[in-house]
Amino acid sequence: MHYGSYRYTRATIDLDKLTENFNQMKDLLSPKTKFMGVIKADAYGHGAVEVGRHLEDKDIDFLAVAVLDEAMELRDAGIKSPLLLLSPIEPDTIPTAIEHDISITVFSDEVAEKVRLSAENLQKKAKVHLKVDSGMARIGVRSREEAVRLSQSMASEWVDFEGIFTHFAEAENTEDPTYTKHQFDFFMDIVNYLKEQDIHFDLTHCSNTAAALLYPEYHLDMIRTGISLFGYHPDKSLEDKIDLQPVMKLSTHAAYIKQVDEGTTIGYGRTYTAAEEKTIATILLGYADGIPRELSNRWYLTTDEHQAPIVGRICMDQLMVDVSNIPDFNEETELIFIGDPSDGHPSIYKMAELTDSFHYEILCGIGKRIPRVYLKNESIEAKHNSLLD
Repeated sequence: MHYGSYRYTRATIDLDKLTENFNQMKDLLSPKTKFMGVIKADAYGHGAVEVGRHLEDKDIDFLAVAVLDEAMELRDAGIKSPLLLLSPIEPDTIPTAIEHDISITVFSDEVAEKVRLSAENLQKKAKVHLKVDSGMARIGVRSREEAVRLSQSMASEWVDFEGIFTHFAEAENTEDPTYTKHQFDFFMDIVNYLKEQDIHFDLTHCSNTAAALLYPEYHLDMIRTGISLFGYHPDKSLEDKIDLQPVMKLSTHAAYIKQVDEGTTIGYGRTYTAAEEKTIATILLGYADGIPRELSNRWYLTTDEHQAPIVGRICMDQLMVDVSNIPDFNEETELIFIGDPSDGHPSIYKMAELTDSFHYEILCGIGKRIPRVYLKNESIEAKHNSLLD
């Protein structure tokens, strides 16, 4: 076995780069502003448990995930950091969240009442964050009156008003910040109105990564950031705002190398024809691993110094690359699909543009059957294979 797997393909996660990105973002904050690390969607494909453990070791103030299953995975792994559930919770699972000290996002009458009743029945404090819909039109209360009503319905010695928050729809839009400012003003109007009614929340937060980079005045009590931890900006236009290092390298080796003659067609649909004799390598990566099929005949993998163009259609489990121009290529040569562009490896931003996608989507789509290998100080710290562990 190699890297905890029976195949060479692996996603290598550099925890030292994660630390550097965390510190870079943290340096933007005043000492009073807390830091929430968003590690939903398996830490954007990087592995939530190991990422969560590492951030906890770095004394992060808060973690956040989307669904209760993700939160329970972290708690079951022994992660004790404050943890917010960002998405709606199923009402019948509220007691589970309370029992495991998982903070709950509240924005409906049903959930507000269930939180209070569950906490009182358990005789254990529930921690809640009231969500305000300031213009995303997804979830949240949309008026002063609604915010007051829900807050009053949760009032109990067993309910801790831990936070109130909103989410920006286009904070990365530097050309026209009007809507983001409107959202902020709407949110703060509700926050201040609640204070006038003697309803207070410990943490007021609204800044995602883009807002954290662009609007220091919106940092408030805490920022929430996910994508920057993993070395990417919410939009490529923000690259000059902070120097981040991609944390993941997705790499593999050739499973089979062959010579093909001029005129040979390759792959399903015979979409590629060799114009001359070629050296073709088959590698164990496919669209089931999160490799966009739209990259067929349009993209490449890299070695340290050379490109290996993808030829033919990307298959479910395999793809073929042209290695004719790579000197001394063999089964031990590392091929990189995702890496650091500053080292000459493919840019995930360009990949997303080419596939009419989004760099978040590509990262989150890296399949579970690819083992994750975690490095610290250039040594293997941990390995995780969801098929074998």
